[in-house]
Amino acid sequence: MSEFPQPVIDYLRSLELEKRSPAWLLTDSAGDLRESGGDLAEYALDKIAIGENVAERAFFLDGIIPFDGGKSIVLECVQTDGAHPADIHLFKLGNDGFGIVFLDANESQTRQQAVQQRGNELNLSYRKLQKEIQKKEVLLHCIVHDLGGPLMGIRGGFELLEREALSDEGKVLLEIGLRQARRQEQLISEILQAFSAEIASLDAFQIDPALAPSVITAAKSAIELLKPAFDLAQVSIKLDLEGPPPLEQERWRVAGEESRLQRVFANLMENGLRYSPAGSTVTVKLVDEGPSVLATIEDQGPGVPAEVQPQLFQKLSQGKRGKGKVGLGLYFCRITVEHWGGEIGQKAGTSGGSCFWFRLPKAA
Repeated sequence: MSEFPQPVIDYLRSLELEKRSPAWLLTDSAGDLRESGGDLAEYALDKIAIGENVAERAFFLDGIIPFDGGKSIVLECVQTDGAHPADIHLFKLGNDGFGIVFLDANESQTRQQAVQQRGNELNLSYRKLQKEIQKKEVLLHCIVHDLGGPLMGIRGGFELLEREALSDEGKVLLEIGLRQARRQEQLISEILQAFSAEIASLDAFQIDPALAPSVITAAKSAIELLKPAFDLAQVSIKLDLEGPPPLEQERWRVAGEESRLQRVFANLMENGLRYSPAGSTVTVKLVDEGPSVLATIEDQGPGVPAEVQPQLFQKLSQGKRGKGKVGLGLYFCRITVEHWGGEIGQKAGTSGGSCFWFRLPKAA
């Protein structure tokens, strides 16, 4: 080892203390062995004779020796013919030879195997989680199916009652029951969409001005649908338009789909009604902003608590007052509006209640 620089000798001595079974080869510039030492048998290198080409005897050095790279190179966890994998350090010795140091790599290989094993375990856990999700989705479909059966019976009974001679008040109550049964069917559909496919059907919407929905029409339709419920709760609802005249429909057409836009309005109006005291008013306001339309639904209720606001538009969120449903209405509104390129939010109302708003780009 007399030709090894002192720093290399010191390095090897430190490795001996780490019990990494160091071995070494010295070759000339052609790769022929000049000197060797250390635990060569650990790497099946003890049979190489002086003068033999090391690359021809050690397959893992073929193509590397003669070493024509930079000053040094390290090959990690190389599987030799011996009992142990090796970290191989190659470096030049002046201009007329090379040094090759072999270090036991069992420890690093064990670490790599541990990482690989952990990766396999995580992959297995992920696959198990996927199966659990699939089971829950099947269970959800079964539950929704069981909910849908009785609801069909309720709606059928209401429709049969329409043929009976009812008083005017009875007809109003019957109409409310029918409307709410239809809304319950929509809620069941929302559950399936939200949990099974994250509203995959939202992919289809219109941006053509000739086919895109009008926010005025959608808002009026939602108000008409919910008017009996508002009357029953003794809460008023009004529509306010703000924009440059004339207020023709073309100026109010936005990117979206008509039935889903109506559902966005209906969900936000229902939310306002749920927290509105008798004698108050829910105001639906549409503002023409030029490239977009802003819709606000403001109530005169107690407002939204600060601790609830960050979760308002999340799936299955619900206010602490317990008046909400299962927490899909606002979630549906958010993913629908955002999918159409808009934005949605909530702020304090001018009269102390809550004001939900959304903005949609106009149809191009």
